[in-house]
Amino acid sequence: MLFVQPPFGRFYDVDDFLLMLDRVLIDEGKALSNKSRYDILTALSKGKKTILQIAKETGLSQMTVRFHLKTLIEAGLVRKSNACRTGGAGRPGAFYELSKSLMMVSFPPRQYMLLSYILLAALKESLGELQAKAVLYGFGKRLGQSFRMRVERTFMEDNEQTTEKFVQHLVDTCFKKIGIIAEAVKNSDREILIKFYNCPFEEVARNYAGLICEGFENGFYDGLYMNCKNFTWKKTKSLIRGDEYCEHMLLLTSGDNKKTLHENNINNQKGVKFLMPR
Repeated sequence: MLFVQPPFGRFYDVDDFLLMLDRVLIDEGKALSNKSRYDILTALSKGKKTILQIAKETGLSQMTVRFHLKTLIEAGLVRKSNACRTGGAGRPGAFYELSKSLMMVSFPPRQYMLLSYILLAALKESLGELQAKAVLYGFGKRLGQSFRMRVERTFMEDNEQTTEKFVQHLVDTCFKKIGIIAEAVKNSDREILIKFYNCPFEEVARNYAGLICEGFENGFYDGLYMNCKNFTWKKTKSLIRGDEYCEHMLLLTSGDNKKTLHENNINNQKGVKFLMPR
């Protein structure tokens, strides 16, 4: 396995990182200025929906949903999609979905997206793609480990320490904090599926899928999932590969039926063993 240890002493403290994210989210909240609009955007992050479906999921009235959708459409965050037949008489209902365009509102303008492209291009050109993946894998893994420790702290404070609860802490303590809309679904007694309805790196990942998906993200999830008892994980769906969403399968393995597991590194899509707290 190719692995390059990042040549820096202190990587970064995840608590400092999360404080920074909290400040960003507070600013975004002020821009949206309304919890109902945030709830509507969260509902649409899982896929296109009609006004009736949005109302049912958010608990808002259809009139309120229409009012806020108008504001979100004008802001460029939501767009009206193809009409749909509901089986009743009258005009077909319309679908609404999140806008695919990237909006970065600031004055004077900030060019962080351009900087991301420049840094990734420079890393790839300087080291070659394989070596660049290894460097990003290392940084991602260390960040994932830091998040895992934070998740474990909140999990140990929970009165109900089950596998499902631990996964829910991953969704609430980790994924939601970094802007990922995720949902955990128990598929069977031995499988839990985590669906990721968005990608926080979507724009750069489309141009640098190898570096982001195979490098940084694989490292991040290895660091996040590792050391949890009797579990393996693998990526089963990917937005970049054309699926509707990304998906991870977390597989419970019995103590009598343990497989030989390998780290899910940049060249390997097999599982990674981790210890699940009891």
